[in-house]
Amino acid sequence: MPEPILIERLEEAKRCARILELDMSRRTVRAYLIACAIDSDIHINNIGEALNSAIANPGQLLLGAFEKTDLHQKTQLMLDQ
Repeated sequence: MPEPILIERLEEAKRCARILELDMSRRTVRAYLIACAIDSDIHINNIGEALNSAIANPGQLLLGAFEKTDLHQKTQLMLDQ
């Protein structure tokens, strides 16, 4: 993902976190913000909804973001061999 798009998505995630009154200094909240920003399957207009859902059930959000990483994709190929 190009850096300007990532920055825009992070800013939107931070804006939504402020609306939801989340403590952005918490490690878990920061992980949710990053996950929302890097998961390109989440449209930028749906980041707030994804973030809100992550509070109750973070697994799906974190897994979706993790699966987008290069390391996961490379390791998945190795596992499939």
